Amino acid sequence: MKIRKAGAVALAGLTAATLLGVSVPATAAVPTITIWLDQGTKDAIGGALLAYDGADKTLAINVVVKEFGTLRKAAIQAIPRGTGPDILAGAHDWTGALLSAGVIAPVSLGALNGKFSAAAKSGFSVYGKLYGVPGWTENTALIWNKNKISKAPATTAEFKAAIAAGKVGMHIDIAGGGNDPYHMSAFATSFGLDQYERSNGGWTSTLGYTNDYSNGGLTKYVNWLNGDGKKIVYKDWNTNAYNFQSPNSPVAIMVSGPWGAGTVVNDTHKVGDDTPAKLTAAKVGVAAIPSIGGKTVHQFSGVRGYWLSSKVPAAKKVAAGKVLAALAGKDIQLASFTNEAKAPANSDALAKVSDAWIKGFGVAGKNAYPMPSFSFQDGTWTAIGKAEGAILKGGDALTGKTPLEFFEASIAAQQAVIDG
Repeated sequence: MKIRKAGAVALAGLTAATLLGVSVPATAAVPTITIWLDQGTKDAIGGALLAYDGADKTLAINVVVKEFGTLRKAAIQAIPRGTGPDILAGAHDWTGALLSAGVIAPVSLGALNGKFSAAAKSGFSVYGKLYGVPGWTENTALIWNKNKISKAPATTAEFKAAIAAGKVGMHIDIAGGGNDPYHMSAFATSFGLDQYERSNGGWTSTLGYTNDYSNGGLTKYVNWLNGDGKKIVYKDWNTNAYNFQSPNSPVAIMVSGPWGAGTVVNDTHKVGDDTPAKLTAAKVGVAAIPSIGGKTVHQFSGVRGYWLSSKVPAAKKVAAGKVLAALAGKDIQLASFTNEAKAPANSDALAKVSDAWIKGFGVAGKNAYPMPSFSFQDGTWTAIGKAEGAILKGGDALTGKTPLEFFEASIAAQQAVIDG
């Protein structure tokens, strides 16, 4: 990304003044706003950000691309030292950890506030205060191969039948000890189990899985995991995508997000000597996830967005605010769809989207909840995933406990993380 430098111009003026013996003011340097982001975010909005950078002569933008997996930690380490970004891009559930580390500042969407849903904003809110600008949203849905089935299951009975027939796959390597509470949330919430209780449209820190004695949801969910839930075809990412593409596999449905739909259209996946053909976009459908447990499905959604560093110098705050406003605006938000098929969080940008996939995910995610972003979320997340994975794997993974006892132990572990 272009950075304007006024140093050479100022030096030329200074030299002329010296030679002529007159006073010539130096040209003021425009403030440079540094943004740290991953390659995927740069691919989505980089061009539009560059266009904004070129049009606004009052500031310059310096984009630094970093590995997504190390981006949050790098920012937490660098910002207090004054070597970090002015604006950081990432996943909304980083908010709690970033706030706990003291590296982000509150933001206001101003006139654009009404362009963002309460759900999208809640992903960047901690105890009612907004700390980030939503960029685009993602959630899971049913993805189905139209070459294998004529329509996606739309009812509980149809979804249960598809699972029993081995037609449903999920990219979780259960055999290898993997787990994924993000994708499993579509099932847990259908039994009335939210990870935390909610109040006023946002998360509280009170665990929600402890309501078993009032509605029996936990027992029912554990029994499903230990029974019919095992009939889902759990495989690593490559094998799951291979099964979905291959005409020789019964797997015709995945519980996944836009990333899953994209990989079976854009990539090939090999198992052994067999590499099935990529699917065309027209052959991949997107549908809502039916409820297995009878309650409303509130799968987790993810929101990408942008935070303002708490260490932005006073001289750069106005410029940083202008860049945040541009990131929240329709043009840059729409670029995330145009370039990478993302669903913009800004409603004006989303209204310009006509893609069937994006609309399908939007309908499927109308009741989705943004993942919690507490500073302790990583620890509680791990405990849920360990319990679900162990129950699905069974045997020695349960360490001598019944499935319900194992999950109840994970609830205790989550509470200990919160209390700690």
